Parts: sequence; C-alpha cells; structure tokens
Amino acid sequence: MEYISFIHKEDDSYVAIVPDLGYTSSFGSTFTEVVHNIVEACELYAEDEEELPIARSLERLTKDEELEANATPQLINVKVEKNVRINVMLPSGLLRAVNSKAEETYQGNRSAYIQDLMQRDIALHV
Repeated sequence: MEYISFIHKEDDSYVAIVPDLGYTSSFGSTFTEVVHNIVEACELYAEDEEELPIARSLERLTKDEELEANATPQLINVKVEKNVRINVMLPSGLLRAVNSKAEETYQGNRSAYIQDLMQRDIALHV
C-alpha cells in the first residue's frame, strides 16, 4: 500500500514520519537512507496490524498540525504481505555470484535481489 511520509532535516539527520501508520518514524543521515528506513519501519508496524488504515490524501495530511511545517512529502510503498523465511541450498559459486550482484544493485540485500528475479521470471511466464 502507498502512504505519504513527511521528511524534514533535524540537525545532521533526516527524520521521516508516516501519520497514517500511527506516526511511525525513523531517521537517517541522508534523504535516501531515511526513505529506506521509514519503509522498513512501516513494514514492521504493518506486521502487527490486522488491517491497515486507508491512506489519506496529501491535502488532508498537510492540515495535520503535528507535522513539521517545512517537511517534504514522500510517497512510500509499504509491503503488507507477510514474508516467510525458508532454507534453500545453492551451489557455493552461484551463491557468490548472487551476493556479488545483490551488492551491486540492491545495497547487499540478497533476499530483495532473489525476490525481484523470481517476480520477473513469474511475470514472463504468466
């Protein structure tokens, strides 16, 4: 689901808040880092919820007096599907290649790289 986060600079860090998800917040040293961190924080929040609220419009959210006046709105995509941990056996050479590719394109997130490959393969064969 898509939600709007509001990001503002505070001292040497960026702070992000998502009002529609219980004012979930996170921080990072760069704008990109805080966006990644707020998505992760919101996904953790979503794990404990039976049902997520409907996202409000930007117009309605900007009337929220609890938000920083100069905050930048940023649309984020929160995955609400539950992840399942599995064990997979791979040849060591293939695993090294996967780790190398994940490092290049997914900030080292091997799971994200493998998920992306699987989704693209399934989409090609549907």
